[in-house]
Amino acid sequence: MDERADQFLELSALLTGFGRVQLLGTGLTDSYLRAIDAVLPEGVLDEILDVFGRLPAGADREAAVGPAILGDPKLGPVARNVILMWYCGTWTALPDAWRSAYGTSPLDTGHVLSAEAYQAGLQWVAAGAHPAGARQQGYGAWAAAPEKARTKACTKARTKART
Repeated sequence: MDERADQFLELSALLTGFGRVQLLGTGLTDSYLRAIDAVLPEGVLDEILDVFGRLPAGADREAAVGPAILGDPKLGPVARNVILMWYCGTWTALPDAWRSAYGTSPLDTGHVLSAEAYQAGLQWVAAGAHPAGARQQGYGAWAAAPEKARTKACTKARTKART
């Protein structure tokens, strides 16, 4: 794996709340990088990775990603799309204001990236479910209550929702 893909995984782990190994296990890192590079104007993803690389290490990094990347008018919408991409396997069209300010692409439309991306979406893990229409649950599974999700991301979301 090259340095760029490695840094993209680290950023994605921080943005999604899922571990680097779990993201790598989807097998979609290279596909996602190619998809982002095809949609965005040249250099935008590298700009995000550069800003991410300059964030403080450790616990301070999580706090710093909000204002430095998610709060940035250029980088924030792209970072939020990266989150959606990992969770849903989709690319969501960037806001019109972003496109007017930073450039457009005919590929910047809402679409599922691939069948594999849909099936590997983190939404299924987070919900403790299976990808609808893609994997069988097994006979009678509809009669059982769903299992509780056991991920760091889900635990964080539940904790934040309570406060």
